[in-house]
Amino acid sequence: MAERIRVVLRWVQILDNLEPFYKERGEFRFFARVSSDEGGRTQESRFPPEGHYEISDHPAWNKLNLDQVIFEGEVENALTVELRGEELDFASANDQLDLYHREFSGPPSSWLGDYGPGDEIEGGRKDPEDMSNWRVRYSIQAS
Repeated sequence: MAERIRVVLRWVQILDNLEPFYKERGEFRFFARVSSDEGGRTQESRFPPEGHYEISDHPAWNKLNLDQVIFEGEVENALTVELRGEELDFASANDQLDLYHREFSGPPSSWLGDYGPGDEIEGGRKDPEDMSNWRVRYSIQAS
């Protein structure tokens, strides 16, 4: 039986701005792709819709609050969340942040909650939302 859910991207945090030491901020844009069930619905988003965000990797200024809905719809038993980011370079190819990919299966009500760094550390493994050069936090809610 299908359940209606919403996925909200809460924030991203830059751990490495992928710029030389003398440049305080990088120019970033982010992409989300969320797919439901096999052959189901896919929703894609870009943040910001145009242009870029200037973000530092300094701990006092490296978190960008977004609170953006990246998926809303009915899901039966599978959901895939993919997030990626890139730092824009004007003289060379853009630098890609680590790809975030997570698959959920089973009843959608079992996925409800927040997903972010430090909430699922088991057996010394790193949390999936805590990547080498950025971190993400999102929530899955009933809608």
